[in-house]
Amino acid sequence: MSFREKSAWITLVTVLVCFGAYFVELFSGLAGNQHHFGGLRSLHLLLLSVLALAALQIALTVIAAVTTPKDGRGPADEREQRIQWRSQSLGYHVLMVLAVGLFAPAFFGHRGVEMANFALLAVVIAALTVAVAQIIMFRRGG
Repeated sequence: MSFREKSAWITLVTVLVCFGAYFVELFSGLAGNQHHFGGLRSLHLLLLSVLALAALQIALTVIAAVTTPKDGRGPADEREQRIQWRSQSLGYHVLMVLAVGLFAPAFFGHRGVEMANFALLAVVIAALTVAVAQIIMFRRGG
């Protein structure tokens, strides 16, 4: 497995774990009729999620670099550049659709911090889309 494919897996898993926990906690408060969208608690949870994401990405990327042979860490070839371009293009389109869709929560009365969390969710979904697309394209061969 190439270093870039390992990086895509690292991104997928770490974003799912860190922001999955954040959004599950955030939205579970809505099911219990508690309002967890704003306030200091959600800010601390967001900060913890971002710090955990950064620490995990750094540690796992170092491990991936050490365990990948030198030939797998070289400059990106044409195939890898094409995979990166296609996956980022797909992620961009997903993000644009979700950004346009932000009118829906606003229509139902969500404001301020709530809208910021919906926007963050859109960015997380777009990042996951990029990682999944890269993994699929690396597995498929380009």
